[in-house]
Amino acid sequence: MEHATPEGTSAAPGARPIAAVLAVKGLADAKTRLSPVVPAAARRALVLAMMSDTITAARASGIDDIVVVTPDPEVSAAARRHGARVVADAPAGVADPAMSSLSSLNRALARGIDAAIGSLDARIVVLQADLPALRAEHLRAAIARAHGHRQAIVTDRSGSGTAMLIVGDTTDVMPRFGVGSAQAHRDAGAVDLVAEGGESWPDLRTDVDTVDDLAAAMTLGVGRATAQVLAEVGLGSLASTPTPHAS
Repeated sequence: MEHATPEGTSAAPGARPIAAVLAVKGLADAKTRLSPVVPAAARRALVLAMMSDTITAARASGIDDIVVVTPDPEVSAAARRHGARVVADAPAGVADPAMSSLSSLNRALARGIDAAIGSLDARIVVLQADLPALRAEHLRAAIARAHGHRQAIVTDRSGSGTAMLIVGDTTDVMPRFGVGSAQAHRDAGAVDLVAEGGESWPDLRTDVDTVDDLAAAMTLGVGRATAQVLAEVGLGSLASTPTPHAS
């Protein structure tokens, strides 16, 4: 496992460090639901760009350590260029028997969580890796609001999925991402920060799987790497204000 020196800082002196965990599939399976508007080669570039913008915002929010779990060497190289540590995803059929009941995504996230806890004894923030509109200040605010909760979530823009899981008590962590994950996390005791009221953080909730998701992210304003790929594909017409933001 490759270790990088954390560049961010925790919210307060002496505070427990914070680690973000992201999982990215192999690029051969990259975002097929975007195929009506994004060609295959550009989808690969888009996945890398969205991951890069997500990592950049996480770094700017003050997160101390970022772990990316992936089986793909190109994703690994891009993650390292942005200062993330990389954990190799287990090939199909050789997963830890203790995690055999988990989906491939949740197995990957569990591996990343274990790596993050082992290095820092950190609070864990599990993020979708395709949040190109993410603002550092909103991520920082969500983490702050989760303080004191054993687990908390930020739902995706549909309300049924999970864009972010914040884990304070890492003695028994079981990610439950996938269809209906918001309810699954709530059933496991996670506090729904969006349902609690206050800011809804639309940028933090807009992970990109479909053309509608992409249009929503572009309307919010995507990060520089994603904006560049979209400009090269000529997709400015999908949204009303596809303006890149600084983080």
